[in-house]
Amino acid sequence: MSNNNLYPRESVEFQPVVVLVNGTVTTAPTTYSVVETGLRPSTWGTATTIGTATGVMVSGLDPGDYTVWAKVVSFPETVVIDCGFFTVT
Repeated sequence: MSNNNLYPRESVEFQPVVVLVNGTVTTAPTTYSVVETGLRPSTWGTATTIGTATGVMVSGLDPGDYTVWAKVVSFPETVVIDCGFFTVT
């Protein structure tokens, strides 16, 4: 995920997220959390898929910086990954 994505707060836009585990794009079940930068994720939701891309929808957020987290469940592991941030203006 690019670390310089800017979204106007009035926008509803798709932010694609590529999740790599050990350098490979994961195909394991993945959920996402979007939180203000500096906070830890506490709730998780399913990915949005557009075509073959997966990610999150940026909508209804106050201006500020947000971090996208991914949680990959691949028994016996549950891997949580910081996927980068975007800014709402």
